[in-house]
Amino acid sequence: MTAADRASHTILAEGLQRLDADVPVISEESRDQDRVAEAKPFWLVDPLDGTKEFLRRSGEFTINVALIGADGCPVWGLIDVPCFGRTYFGGQGRAFYYDATGLHPLMALTPLRESQGRRVALSRSHLGSAEEWLRDHQILVQSTVYAGSAVKFCWVAEGRVDLYVRLRPTMGWDTAAGQAIVEAVGGQVCHAETGEPLRYRPQAEVNPSFVASRS
Repeated sequence: MTAADRASHTILAEGLQRLDADVPVISEESRDQDRVAEAKPFWLVDPLDGTKEFLRRSGEFTINVALIGADGCPVWGLIDVPCFGRTYFGGQGRAFYYDATGLHPLMALTPLRESQGRRVALSRSHLGSAEEWLRDHQILVQSTVYAGSAVKFCWVAEGRVDLYVRLRPTMGWDTAAGQAIVEAVGGQVCHAETGEPLRYRPQAEVNPSFVASRS
């Protein structure tokens, strides 16, 4: 944990509590799951996703905020990419990004044909197994881009890439905001083997391997 993680957590937690003090904040830096009643909404926050990228000064770190519904589904998410000057947000059928030129809607994603090659995003720090998964599932790869943090969900949502494959461990606060945004434009974030959408609980739990895709 860095001083930046702690400072970002404090700003976000205080702001979300001012918004609605009855909705608890579960954060990577301060877990408040005991305050979450059964089948009640909660915030799921990663104040600084991609600490390695932050320390490398690559610019690929993000700030992730998701509202989780009573059924464990992410209903709204926000991913801020400070060094790229963009903020992505949305849920339940509508998503946008905001930059220096203003507010822009993210268009609904359309399915690809089976024969089309996929543009794939992978985590720079976790290669090998994801590439093997793509081969095992006979996915035709047109191109590959590498990055850290939740920025890869944003690339799926805006149609820059078609797949983001992650087989190494992640936590709910790493993925929930991205899932809400991707699902809002018609994509999906699902268990890599069962195809079931990811769901979230107040207890800090490790996600299964997953694939974020345009359809």
